[in-house]
Amino acid sequence: MTINQKKSLVAFYISKFNDDAFRELGYSGPVSKAMDDLSVRITGPGVEPNAYLRRRRDEFDVFFDNGRAGQHNRKPTATVTELYEQWDVMEFKEITEIVKSVLDGTMEETQVINLDVDGEKVSEYDVEQYLNFDDNTAALNKTVKSVIERTYSKKKVNMLKRLYAYRCQICGQNVGEEHGVNIAEAHHIKYFSKSVDNSSDNLLILCPNHHSLIHVLNPKFDYDELQYIYPDGKTDKIILDLHLTHGKEEE
Repeated sequence: MTINQKKSLVAFYISKFNDDAFRELGYSGPVSKAMDDLSVRITGPGVEPNAYLRRRRDEFDVFFDNGRAGQHNRKPTATVTELYEQWDVMEFKEITEIVKSVLDGTMEETQVINLDVDGEKVSEYDVEQYLNFDDNTAALNKTVKSVIERTYSKKKVNMLKRLYAYRCQICGQNVGEEHGVNIAEAHHIKYFSKSVDNSSDNLLILCPNHHSLIHVLNPKFDYDELQYIYPDGKTDKIILDLHLTHGKEEE
């Protein structure tokens, strides 16, 4: 996640849950001091806290009865409205887990993982079956499943799915929503079985249709434009981006 993406998420959390949010993050003193400390935790040591986090919180205040005037005197921007609609569906416990993982760095950490254990080579299909389907006992043999369980946690994937409200980053749809269920699948931009990169920056949240299409056609991913380029020249652009950085952490 970029610094401003992180600040937007934390700002929403503080605006909606106010005192409960501060307490959960370990703050009990003056709010101004807590805001400065959060800003430093997000940007890193040695960087003076700026007003972005506070301004963003004020923009979200229009949606909540939290006792602050915030930006109630002006209409929220389209970006702030979209973020509100996306994140407001999360319960306190769910979003707290994501916020804490962003602040402590676990959302983006990468582990060194050995996928060739006991003679079993784990494939990309094996990894994604494990990540996206709870009932995967029939799809994976016990040895392969055990290897993945020891090396790859579903926690990060599940947090990203909630961050996007189970909407596809390409088409913006949660294909199961009208039926009362959430259907979204995690996909590795650089295939995990080859790159062994399990950082959030290598993950996309997709609908089953786009996920299948990408695996069948194996398009190239353009990191600068954040889009897939298919063999026939057609493209699919990422329209929802709340966590990707690809070397642009300061934006």
